[in-house]
Amino acid sequence: MRAILKTLAAMLLVLASCNNQSKENPTTNSDSVETKQPQAPANNAIPYVVAQNYFVKNTVGEDRNGIHKIETQAAFDDLFSPAASMGKDGKPTPIDFDKQYVIAIISSTSDLTPTIDSIAVEKQGEEIAVTYKEVLGEKQSFTVRPVAILLVDKQYQGKLKTEIQKEI
Repeated sequence: MRAILKTLAAMLLVLASCNNQSKENPTTNSDSVETKQPQAPANNAIPYVVAQNYFVKNTVGEDRNGIHKIETQAAFDDLFSPAASMGKDGKPTPIDFDKQYVIAIISSTSDLTPTIDSIAVEKQGEEIAVTYKEVLGEKQSFTVRPVAILLVDKQYQGKLKTEIQKEI
């Protein structure tokens, strides 16, 4: 009986470790899932890289929430600051504005564990459609302003079109 229990416990540990791998859908908190390689295109999907370790400056008003196409370092620096941290992956993701532009999604400040999930970027005719889900979770004792910073190759151009799904 003990041998069966030990085997069962070992199998559960293996299954739990397999299920604990990072997801492909990036979130956008400062502790978000790190994506170093472009997302694989499917259909008209546009590949992107999620930039890590940046935050929205506290001087940026809530009226700037929404989606932004940023094509220069100066415009990027108006909205964001680097948030370096200790460790191997603590440096902000480098952005080369000669080859890339940024699609930035800035959400409202909230104390309800806000996240930006299920991001999809695809070409629709002459437009670039960006769809994502804003999720508000449990109440916390502090506020957070979620952001997703997507790095897109300049070969993919077009006016941004947005679809937001809100989930509480």
